[in-house]
Amino acid sequence: MRSRAFVVAYVLVALVTAPVAVLLTRASAAPAASAPSGEAPPAPVPHLQTMAQPTPPGPVIAAPADPAAVKAPGYLSYFGWALLDRHTGQLTGSTNRETGSNTTESMVKVWIAADYLRHQSGQPPAAAVNELYQMIIHSDDTIAHRYYEINGGDASITELIGLCGLRGTHRPSLADSWSYTTMSPADAVRLGACVATGKAAGPAWTAWLLKAMHNVQGGVADQQAHTGGGHWGIVDALPAAIAADVSIKNGWTAQVYDHDWHINCLAVHPGWVLAIEVRYPWTSPDDDWRNANNLQQGADACRLVTKQLLVTPDG
Repeated sequence: MRSRAFVVAYVLVALVTAPVAVLLTRASAAPAASAPSGEAPPAPVPHLQTMAQPTPPGPVIAAPADPAAVKAPGYLSYFGWALLDRHTGQLTGSTNRETGSNTTESMVKVWIAADYLRHQSGQPPAAAVNELYQMIIHSDDTIAHRYYEINGGDASITELIGLCGLRGTHRPSLADSWSYTTMSPADAVRLGACVATGKAAGPAWTAWLLKAMHNVQGGVADQQAHTGGGHWGIVDALPAAIAADVSIKNGWTAQVYDHDWHINCLAVHPGWVLAIEVRYPWTSPDDDWRNANNLQQGADACRLVTKQLLVTPDG
């Protein structure tokens, strides 16, 4: 039985493997395909590769070819702007950038904080640092007045003019009234640059001050009697990638003596500094400046001017 089984198994294996052997023999014996006589063999087809296209450059803030082409809303009674390219040092803007002026209002709080911090020989009290932070992010008037007096009152503005090289800035018309300091658009840009370079606050506190300015809080509806609001204007026009690196400080008051809003928008970026100054009539349901209800028009003016300075580089 064992020998018969062996023979049968051998026959089955032979039947199965024989065709495979024939195929392998034929395959090995088949001549390789060759090009017709006198012709080169076809070139190998290269592997196709897809290259990722670079992301087109986004818009940037830059001076237009014709600065006079930058227009403001028609409801403004005064308008001026200035832009400093921090890479080239070029300062451009409206034709009145050096000769026009506006009361600084809360924009000068940037200087009040910088002046105090620069004069500290050591670490300032933590309470003072916190108060200055609140003054910037919430535009607190009461804190601003206290530190303005600590800095020497109007003498502090004289120091600002000399330290930052301002040309069209004047001390307040009312003694120790910091918000009545007058400043040209070009000088507002110089103030921003003075902060950005570390000259105003000193090397130890410049990054802190710029961060506080970046963290300004509150929209136009958040304004209270002596605090609130301030995150609007230039920043509203900026793409997120630019706004992430911007520090701002606005100033705004509905003045009684001329029945105008006095508004300033200041923005500091690693590549540029932009300042916009505007005035226009305020409105109120009871003709009381404390209830002026059209601050949004000022925020819109700063936003619309900034949009005209956004350009997309060739790429």
